Amino acid sequence: MAATALVKALQDAFRSEKKNGLLVDAIGLAPAYHGMGKDCYVLGVSAPSLTGLHDFDQITRITKLLFTYLSFDERRMINRVRVFNNIEELDDHKYNDFDDYPYEGYFGIQRKLPQLYPID
Repeated sequence: MAATALVKALQDAFRSEKKNGLLVDAIGLAPAYHGMGKDCYVLGVSAPSLTGLHDFDQITRITKLLFTYLSFDERRMINRVRVFNNIEELDDHKYNDFDDYPYEGYFGIQRKLPQLYPID
C-alpha cells in the first residue's frame, strides 16, 4: 500500500508544479532491482515541457521537485528517476522498468509490468 500513497503524493506534487510551467502528463513506478528491495522504485516521468533539455537537467528538475514536495520517507522509496519526452516513450520503456536497455533475464521471468498513472 505504500506505493499507492507515493503515487498520490507524486500526483499532488506534479499538479502543484504545473503553475510553474512544468507539464507532467503521466508517471509510472517500477520495482527497483527487479523487486528485490521492499518499497524501492524506479520513477518514470513523462514531461513534455522538459523536451529539449539535456537528460541530466531533466532528472535534476524532477529530483528538486521531489525534495520540495515529498517527505523523507516518500523520497527514500524512489531509487532512480527516468524522464521521457512523452507518454508513448514512457509506455515503451515500462517493459524495461524505465531503463534504456532490456535486461536479458526478462524473457524468463513472469513479472507484472509497471502501471502508468495520469497527472490531470
